[in-house]
Amino acid sequence: MILVDTGALYALGDRRDTHHAEAVAFFRKAHPAGGFVLPLTVLLEAALLIEARLGMRPVRALWDDVGAGIFELLPVGDQTIALARQIDRRYTDLNLGLVDATCLALCEERRIGTVFTYDRRDFGAYRPTFAPALTLVP
Repeated sequence: MILVDTGALYALGDRRDTHHAEAVAFFRKAHPAGGFVLPLTVLLEAALLIEARLGMRPVRALWDDVGAGIFELLPVGDQTIALARQIDRRYTDLNLGLVDATCLALCEERRIGTVFTYDRRDFGAYRPTFAPALTLVP
């Protein structure tokens, strides 16, 4: 299972993004195995970013991809929010923010050890309870 972060999702959709080619190559290689999970918070943040920079057409394409099951949408409930806040308190110096903190909380709750991200600072600094570190791809 691979959790997808906002920056990686954005890089997949924007051909002008510096990580686009690498993100697409990784996604195509990893996609047949499946297992891409998308926190609801990431979907919302990415949709707002994509709409602001690229318009609604790619947002609708992302929406269709989620509907087609390319990404498994992960809900963010009260327990996840509470755990995210605990993580945020523990890593105050990182200024994680709500989206990254919920991603880390979902990694903890579901024991997800791999994150598709370009945010090496935040996700690289985090130490999960179930492993020495998260594996960051690509």
